[in-house]
Amino acid sequence: MPIKPDPEHVTAPPAPDAARKAYAPPKLTRYGAVHALTRAGIASKNEGNPGQKRVGGSDPRMKENIVRVGTHPLGAGLYLFDYKPEFRAAHGLGRQFGMMADEVVAVLPAAVSRDASGYLALDYALLGVARGDDA
Repeated sequence: MPIKPDPEHVTAPPAPDAARKAYAPPKLTRYGAVHALTRAGIASKNEGNPGQKRVGGSDPRMKENIVRVGTHPLGAGLYLFDYKPEFRAAHGLGRQFGMMADEVVAVLPAAVSRDASGYLALDYALLGVARGDDA
């Protein structure tokens, strides 16, 4: 036997409110380049030069406080991180945005290289990722 609703507890849907505002799509707020938001105004030597290789130190051994914040269309992660103290002078102070070279090598090996010290680096221009002033 089906259960019938108790008429005392059934409410009618609310009447349309004539005073409601018409829907307006949200407005995009541009806060600026990731560089300005995460690097305390410090740019690497390769940023801000359109068409030039923008190579960044992307070896996980150089990074700490790593937080995945998204996924690149190729499937590799997008991260916020800090460089370890011994790498900050060369690669930047404060919070950084980038990728991990060990993940990228599996999907786009041409974007990965090694620096003179043997650490992995990425060509962010080849990946279509804007870092800093390239945004």
